[in-house]
Amino acid sequence: MQTTLTEAEARSLLSSIKAPQLDLKPVADHVLEHYGLSGEWHRLGGEREQNYRLITAAGERFVVKIASPEEDEESLIFQAKALEHIEKVDPAIQVPRVRRTVAGDLLSGISDGKGGKHALRVLSFVAGETVMDLLSQRGFNLSTDDLLILGAAHGRLARALQGFNHRGALRPMPWDLANGLVLGDWLRDYIPEEIRQDVDRALEHFAGSTFAALPRLRSQVIYNDFHESNVLVRAEPLLEVVGVIDFGDMVYGTVAQDLAVAVASFIHWSPEPVTAAAAIVRGYQSYMPLESADLAVLKDLVLARLILQIGLVRYQAVVNGRNDQQLDDLQSLYSAAVSRLAHIDKDAFVASMTPSVVPAPIPSPVVEQTSSDIGALISRRQSVLGETYTFYNEPLELVRGRGTKLFDASGTEYLDCYNNVANVGHCHPYVVEALARQAATLNTNSRYLHREILRLGERLTATLPEGLDTWIFVCTGSEANDLAVRIARSVTGNEGVIITGNSYHGNTSVVAPLSLLEYDIKDKPGWVEAVPPPNVYRGIYRGAQADLGERYSGHVTEAASRLEARGPGAAALLIDSIFDGNGALVPPPDYMRLAFDKAGRAGALCIADEVQMGFGRSGTHMWGFEAFGVRPDMVTMGKPMGNGHPIAALVTRRDIALEFQRRTGYFNTFGGNTVSTVVANATLDVLQGENLQGNAERVGAHLKASLDSLIGTHELVGHIHGRGLFLGVELVVDRTSRAPAKLAARWVRERMKSLGVLVASTGPLGNIIKIRPPLAFSTADADRCFEALHTALTEVPPDLRIATSA
Repeated sequence: MQTTLTEAEARSLLSSIKAPQLDLKPVADHVLEHYGLSGEWHRLGGEREQNYRLITAAGERFVVKIASPEEDEESLIFQAKALEHIEKVDPAIQVPRVRRTVAGDLLSGISDGKGGKHALRVLSFVAGETVMDLLSQRGFNLSTDDLLILGAAHGRLARALQGFNHRGALRPMPWDLANGLVLGDWLRDYIPEEIRQDVDRALEHFAGSTFAALPRLRSQVIYNDFHESNVLVRAEPLLEVVGVIDFGDMVYGTVAQDLAVAVASFIHWSPEPVTAAAAIVRGYQSYMPLESADLAVLKDLVLARLILQIGLVRYQAVVNGRNDQQLDDLQSLYSAAVSRLAHIDKDAFVASMTPSVVPAPIPSPVVEQTSSDIGALISRRQSVLGETYTFYNEPLELVRGRGTKLFDASGTEYLDCYNNVANVGHCHPYVVEALARQAATLNTNSRYLHREILRLGERLTATLPEGLDTWIFVCTGSEANDLAVRIARSVTGNEGVIITGNSYHGNTSVVAPLSLLEYDIKDKPGWVEAVPPPNVYRGIYRGAQADLGERYSGHVTEAASRLEARGPGAAALLIDSIFDGNGALVPPPDYMRLAFDKAGRAGALCIADEVQMGFGRSGTHMWGFEAFGVRPDMVTMGKPMGNGHPIAALVTRRDIALEFQRRTGYFNTFGGNTVSTVVANATLDVLQGENLQGNAERVGAHLKASLDSLIGTHELVGHIHGRGLFLGVELVVDRTSRAPAKLAARWVRERMKSLGVLVASTGPLGNIIKIRPPLAFSTADADRCFEALHTALTEVPPDLRIATSA
């Protein structure tokens, strides 16, 4: 890193280089001789270079650029080699392509006839309108989706430059924050008086901790100029970046600085700068990783870039006489942004931004939009699959997913507020890349040695209470729960299993009888005992009495006694800590501890079914049971651990595993196979790297607060259940009797679907709206879900508001 530039050094760098004025004929002759190109010539504008557009007879379009003799030729070579590197690494990125000379040179030299020699280069012409052009047409506004797309394009460009270096990257450059130009006292003379106090405070901070932190941040060659006039876009049907131009400000700098340039350029075009910055960051790191250290300095770097823009634009106008009306018009926006950001706490600025893992640049597949005959598709399905269960009155034909969004065959977008299986978001590129890479390398079973299964077990062990360290990998949550029951029976010598009413634990022959959600409780076998779920709103014990946990857990003792009296005895207590089938209950704080203790006293092993709440969904903890201070004997988990890929697991204590292996053992041919464990490790990378548990806590709290407000505005809403990103909205026809509004719940579910938001209706009475989205859910997603629910509740027909059943 260089020291702060002096005024003399800065003036030298900022001196205005004038574009040359060569006649067209010698230029055209030179290009024909050295590049083999001829055609129609059109003069273009240019402050530092003389530019022409050349259209050949074949329709090819080029830009011919003639530099001033004062221009650093090494810098031009640096730019040309960077463009060639991008073309080689990621040819889908539309940047100018270098047309080499017939002799294979990057540049050629042309004389001006007066003893001066100019560097000439030929680049392909990149078509498109700039973001600034688009803004002027739209009324100067960018949506969150627009900002996500722009951030992703910027991140993809940064990733393409990651492996490139050249000595020209180390030149001092006015727009490089690392040069310290922004700290020069002389530049402050060009800062407007109304923001000078904010600028002084910001620069004092920047000169201290921020400037000192830059050498420790990840650095590479960065584009350093991602702004409204350099990004070419197409706006229909969605915003699409079709090109990036002007690579004259590239330097070797920090990734954080590169990102700060884009944030400083685009936050003006959204009413909320922090939300806008978060969208740009999220898009950027869909291709380019960010670390905590990058985010820690981002606000300071954005401020520094804004201050530099203000100071340099005014300096160039006053000292060098540069006349750029567009830049002058933007000055008030830059000043307003400085004033707003200067008073936002640094931690608050990055609160919704999380460090990321390294995703892979895999574009979403192009899916041809069709107009499906849903009725014909359903008939065809029934002829193949029989009368199988589908969602919604009119089922959806989904063809694509990304993040929290799903798309049907006609291209309609839906916000997914239901699928916990895609825990880190649909088709996360990092997970997809890991799956594809390993599937192309090897897939075989765990009887052979491989490191990924060991790494996965070790990493997951580190998240669990001490002693839970011995793993058996399977393919589904049903298999995991089935195996847990088998182990409990083998180790205890008993057969009976205690569950909570209306629970669901899977579909094997062992755990299907434990899934009371699926059949009438009167048909349960004699080895199953059900205890009342701890529902403090609707259950047999209600309210806020201090002994609710004791009263509900007392039923575990009674159930164990009944099993003992009938003969099977109690082998296990199996509990899902969110009580999914009951609508996302939050039990009394001491219930789980007391229930586990009473089951243990009866000789039963305690099994925590974490298929629903595991992997950070509660927000406060990695595992749902942790919130209640218990340590299970076994923990089961399901497909969320592989983001939907079929991998699941059981973890238990070593002594339990050894006893089970001594008695019988277990083998699952493809449980823990190489592809599945690589995918699970990648999913864990994303979960931890993007701090999705923290996101679940923040966004879950935001959404729950919004849902709680419905109780004051909609008589249908009786109670809000749940925690983190697993919530249930219980609908009632009367708050006093708490009679369930089952038909209204179904209607709300279908109406929300028509509004583009997917939820489910659940609960023993069918009157609870289940909200259980991927953990990548944003506050904007939460607000969209809330608005759709609010709209649906408002529109419920009068007859359904008083009906409890059909």
